[in-house]
Amino acid sequence: MIVKQARERKNQILDLSQKGNIPFGELQFATWLVASRSFAIKLSVDDPLVKEGAVSTSEKAIRVLLPYLDMINHSSDNPNAELHLIDPEKDDAWFAIRALRPIKKGKEITISYGASGVESSAGLLMNYGFVPDENRIDSMMLRKGGEDCIESLDGWSTTLEEDESQLSQASGNMANVLKLRIKLKQSYPRD
Repeated sequence: MIVKQARERKNQILDLSQKGNIPFGELQFATWLVASRSFAIKLSVDDPLVKEGAVSTSEKAIRVLLPYLDMINHSSDNPNAELHLIDPEKDDAWFAIRALRPIKKGKEITISYGASGVESSAGLLMNYGFVPDENRIDSMMLRKGGEDCIESLDGWSTTLEEDESQLSQASGNMANVLKLRIKLKQSYPRD
């Protein structure tokens, strides 16, 4: 699913760049810049099938820019805080970071990025521009035939072997990105 979403986003950017006569690379970078610094939040959506006065049962995720809050680091496995939307139905709604448990003075505050609070590395890369060192979700999402598996090895600018070779020279986030690409390519169901 996330691989399809990434392709759809790329196609949307390509379409907009052609319609607006904007260089594709510049629009792609601007899109990534905003996406990587925004947060997905869930809001209740009024369902036209629900009668007036009833509680809304559906939600919609939107992305919002939250200055300074984007400086809080992500934790896939053990966040100690969460992003909390206060009074979402009001025009003057606001956001707060709420501790999930006591946090000792001097301890780093971490949250789990993503609207669901559970995000695969592929989703974190697409939506926030980074891949964590470890992510327990990946083993579930990238199993053969899982929804984050790629459907084809076509369209990649590198082969699995080239990625494995480049990994020995990479560091930091680029090493994590290469590890993810290798996992994705290895999860491809081969005949």
